[in-house]
Amino acid sequence: MNLILKLKTVLISFVIRNLNGDNFHNLNKFIQIYKIWNNIKLDSIQGDYIEFGIFKGKSLYHSVKTAKKINAEKNITFWGLDSFEGFPVENHEFYKAKNFKASKSKVKKSFNKYKNVKIIDGYFEDTLSSDELQNIENISFAFIDCDIYESAQVAFNFIKSKMTRGGFIMIDDFTSIDKNGNYIAKSFFDIFDDREIVFFDNYSNGQTYRILN
Repeated sequence: MNLILKLKTVLISFVIRNLNGDNFHNLNKFIQIYKIWNNIKLDSIQGDYIEFGIFKGKSLYHSVKTAKKINAEKNITFWGLDSFEGFPVENHEFYKAKNFKASKSKVKKSFNKYKNVKIIDGYFEDTLSSDELQNIENISFAFIDCDIYESAQVAFNFIKSKMTRGGFIMIDDFTSIDKNGNYIAKSFFDIFDDREIVFFDNYSNGQTYRILN
């Protein structure tokens, strides 16, 4: 028994040592997505999935596959939003357009076989006013991965009236601070009152909350 435990410890230690920062963060992010979908399935939470800032589509793909695996994807539309050109403003040393450009055509092609996935390209303030997105009635899972305060604020304002009771808001880069002292956590708590939400879990530099009413 001690030998098995020792081997497990060595293996885990090896994996952690060989994970770079991005891979470690993505691993934690994917685990968090899995936890959320299992809770959505367990509690029978109804509504669409929407992701703000899909970049190359890895998180969106993981969400689609996870929901499908546990049979939680029925009657759900998966919305993936991104400009594919970077950010509308640049107030952070790392979050610059040159670091976050992605091939729109490649991302869209990778989801061609999924009829319930819709990729919306453009800056949020331009696309969220479309009839297609305004007609979303209920959201069970919103993933805010748009990296900067300004874009997150637009996303939070959009989802606020559409979140299902018991639904999940997963927020990446929760405490990332820009040159002006703004951070996504501030934007979230400016828009969502403490009485409306409850803390669910955290991961790497992200946090997840549930909607109470």
